[in-house]
Amino acid sequence: MKDHVGKKIREAVKKSGMSVTEFARKINYSRRNIYSIFEKESIDTSLLKKIGDILERDFFVDYSLNANRHSHIQSQVAEPQAGYGETKIQELMKEVEYLKEINSLLKAQLEKLSKGKKKK
Repeated sequence: MKDHVGKKIREAVKKSGMSVTEFARKINYSRRNIYSIFEKESIDTSLLKKIGDILERDFFVDYSLNANRHSHIQSQVAEPQAGYGETKIQELMKEVEYLKEINSLLKAQLEKLSKGKKKK
């Protein structure tokens, strides 16, 4: 499971050496609200900025890097699929042409057989 922002904040507070009480005082929140923040999967950006300033950490970089990584991975995955689709379409078009040719030959043979039966 991916870490959510509350877990990242909790880890940052712990790494800072600051107690939860001290951290709560600095952002003007109760200890209870701090523990509530630790449980949140998302948080208001202005509060995240304030927390980052106090902890001297830019939480937005984490999400920016994850977004860049995600879009890079998506582009790598999408490119082969497009190539695969184009290749598959070309193969199927060749098969359609081949089947049309076979169909024409079979129609010609059928016409010959039909004409041969009429003569008899």
